[in-house]
Amino acid sequence: MNLKKCITTSIAGTLIEAIGMGLDIMHHVNIGIKSPEGLLTPFHGLIFVGFVINFIGVLLTLVFLRRQ
Repeated sequence: MNLKKCITTSIAGTLIEAIGMGLDIMHHVNIGIKSPEGLLTPFHGLIFVGFVINFIGVLLTLVFLRRQ
């Protein structure tokens, strides 16, 4: 695993988080996106999945940099 792949994983997680946040914001300002109300919504799940992917990318980056 190289540094570029680790950083790409982290950036992919950040993009997924941003998409989830954008969809959630558009849902809350009533732009026409339908989603159930509450704490466990598909958009919140998307934000959480993006966070987990981003966190894994950061951990992989730390492990890679410690090995060098």
